[in-house]
Amino acid sequence: MQLLFDDELIESVVFLCASGKSPGVASLQIRRFHAERERAYSVLDPDERNAAFSRIHRAWFREWGVEQCLLSALAEFPILEKSVHAAAFRTARRKNEEGAELYVNAAGERHAIVAVRSERFADRQSLLAFLRHELMHVSDMVAPAFGYSREMGEAGQTASQLRVVRERYRLLWDITIDGRLTRSNRCTVAAFEERRSEFDRAYGFLDAAKRSAVFDSHWNAVQPRHRDLILLASDPRRLNASNLPVPGAPCPLCDFATFEWAELRALKSETANAIQKDFPGWTVEQGACFRCAEIYEAARGLELPPTVCL
Repeated sequence: MQLLFDDELIESVVFLCASGKSPGVASLQIRRFHAERERAYSVLDPDERNAAFSRIHRAWFREWGVEQCLLSALAEFPILEKSVHAAAFRTARRKNEEGAELYVNAAGERHAIVAVRSERFADRQSLLAFLRHELMHVSDMVAPAFGYSREMGEAGQTASQLRVVRERYRLLWDITIDGRLTRSNRCTVAAFEERRSEFDRAYGFLDAAKRSAVFDSHWNAVQPRHRDLILLASDPRRLNASNLPVPGAPCPLCDFATFEWAELRALKSETANAIQKDFPGWTVEQGACFRCAEIYEAARGLELPPTVCL
């Protein structure tokens, strides 16, 4: 596996160490670093001077153990050595830019990219926790048993619904990662109590006993699977498996969750026939939300084509 380090990340981390903000950096080393940089300023050719600065920064990146810290984190996930062609570390300027991703080029080679803020290097323990968490994301992505796919069950979902699914999916995945790292006595970014609190907020519509059982099953999961996480993220009540109008289930016509279903006995046969023309697989037993039934009733009375896109 080829290892790549962004020049900007190297320089910013080295200057962080030279500022004295990183523990374990001796003052004598800091003086040597600045002396080497001062000598580089005497190089007249701009390109050669920049190359000299780059060599100095890379040398101290190794001297201060930064490179080894990143290599040690990678070594905890041997599957990456076999499955990833290159691993690159780059600078993230903001917290929401941090994270790990997996890219596949035209030749089919996998490349892992880890974006991290230079400020994290001031606390190596916190940095290691972050790296472990993010590298386990990549480890899962390349593990055949996890079965990762970029598909999030987009079919039939609005942009807002898809955003919720992605947020839930990410939380569930994070729970399984932090659970596995905790059980292996490795530090990670969030403890049991923090993840449990996040899960309770995201799945507050489930009763307490159900929430506890679902959370524990994911925290203690030995081998989580992408398809199981997607199922719980997109259909947490397992309502899509039901053909009956259950409160909170999606309407089979507009696909929006509803707690207000049309009264089946009051649904006129002409209205049902009009719905079936647009939705051939629909049956009266599946029901329709009150709003869709109202639209079809109004359209039938005015002899207009109904519009279910709300």
